[in-house]
Amino acid sequence: MSYPVMNDYELVYLIRTQVDTVAFDYLVHKYQKLIWKHIHLLHLCPTEHDDFYQEGILMLQKAVHTFDERKNKTFTRYFELIMRRQFYQLIDRLPKYHLFEDTSFLKFFSYEEDLHTEDFLEKCSSLEQQIYQLHFVEGMSVKRVVAHLQCEPKKIYNALYRLKEKYKSML
Repeated sequence: MSYPVMNDYELVYLIRTQVDTVAFDYLVHKYQKLIWKHIHLLHLCPTEHDDFYQEGILMLQKAVHTFDERKNKTFTRYFELIMRRQFYQLIDRLPKYHLFEDTSFLKFFSYEEDLHTEDFLEKCSSLEQQIYQLHFVEGMSVKRVVAHLQCEPKKIYNALYRLKEKYKSML
């Protein structure tokens, strides 16, 4: 697809006044490499890339509607600034760790009546012992453990993290 040769100020004017979708498509085409560059610089999980790309497109649209050329800033720099700020806000909202619902990879947490399990459980609090029993022995998902114990999900996730760290320290 060939696009007309226009500068950013003309494109912003066309999009604002005439809601020109061709002009916006041109801006998307022009700035998609910049969006991807910033996504890759953040070293995100590949599953997050498309979400951040869509957020970049939304920030491009926001930049078009809020850009003020009287502020002595180019459109490119203005867009880049609000996009980076949005990306950093999104990163802060991402979970810091990921726990899988499938517990099959945790086969080393087998429930056997031996000294290792007893020693391990002695080091755990009563909540951690309950979570160990429900999640690792009975195979309940985290959501079901939350519902069963009527706790905050964060409390369960933190207890699971502590259980894993205690188990690692025993090895």
